[in-house]
Amino acid sequence: MPLMLGETAFVFDGREVATGEIVFEAVRCGEWATLEWELVDGIDRLRELERGGIEIGDADLRPPLVAWRRERRLLAAEDYHAWLAERELTIEDVSEHLRRRVAVERAGASERRQTDPADSTAGAAHAEAILSGRLSAWAQRLARRKAARQALLARHVDPERPSAAAVEKLVEDALTAPGTDLGAESAELLRSWAGEVLELDDAWKRLTEAVAQQPAIERCVASHHLDWQRLEWEEATFVREDVAAEAAQWVREDGADLALVAAQANGICGEVAAYGYEQPELASLLLGAHPSDLVGPMAIEDGWRLVQLRARTAPDTADPTLRARAIEELLEDALAPHLSGRVEWHARL
Repeated sequence: MPLMLGETAFVFDGREVATGEIVFEAVRCGEWATLEWELVDGIDRLRELERGGIEIGDADLRPPLVAWRRERRLLAAEDYHAWLAERELTIEDVSEHLRRRVAVERAGASERRQTDPADSTAGAAHAEAILSGRLSAWAQRLARRKAARQALLARHVDPERPSAAAVEKLVEDALTAPGTDLGAESAELLRSWAGEVLELDDAWKRLTEAVAQQPAIERCVASHHLDWQRLEWEEATFVREDVAAEAAQWVREDGADLALVAAQANGICGEVAAYGYEQPELASLLLGAHPSDLVGPMAIEDGWRLVQLRARTAPDTADPTLRARAIEELLEDALAPHLSGRVEWHARL
């Protein structure tokens, strides 16, 4: 099912954005090539299973299909069929997409292999882009980049227009990328799409540089002094509550080592580290705790847990993870006024 490249994918601030522009963005950042390779790999893995006499049947597809439909809120059959019809897709398209995914999961991690996508994908790339959710993700990223240009202009900074050579290079890359079907569009339109995505990429980089100033990053990190803390703890899991309670008593009252107590009681013990935002419920319980303090027993899915805090590190801008998270938050703040109410999504994504 070829994509309607000239069809409006979404409207940003009253201006229509074609699906072809989204494909150019995917080619520019290398994600179209990733899509093609993963599609080829899935087809190859599926063929390998079939050559070995292994079939992936309906029973194998049922769990991933339920998960796929739940993710898109398509549990009702009527909604499911309507969603497919709007995109000119079939139940068979979904089945093939899921069969490839299951085949890859069974094969485990794989390395890139030299396979000709043009011979293997047979026009399946566009359906894969929709069914995998990539087309929607690319569209959302493109909308954010258009908002970035607006935010940059609001700061009285103009993005740089790409050179003719850069535009022609991207057009060439897009035309030679397997499965895009961009060759049917006019050269003028292709250059227009290429120039737009290159200008948006420059706008994104300039806006990132503008917001990622050290004072702003420091203020952002300081505002998250609780949820961005780095916590290190030891945790032990027990099958029974009474065993966990007795183990907690040994640790609290007798100063016993949690790992040794867990080993004696057939529990499972290990060391864990995470930022507060990664474990919000546990972080709230450890909020007033000091190193060596024990929390629990707490009921969890597979038993009862004891947690002993080992270390707490205040957030620091020198931490690359927190620095990146701060820049991301600053970007979100800069984009918000230029995204809210300005994007109208179309159903075929």
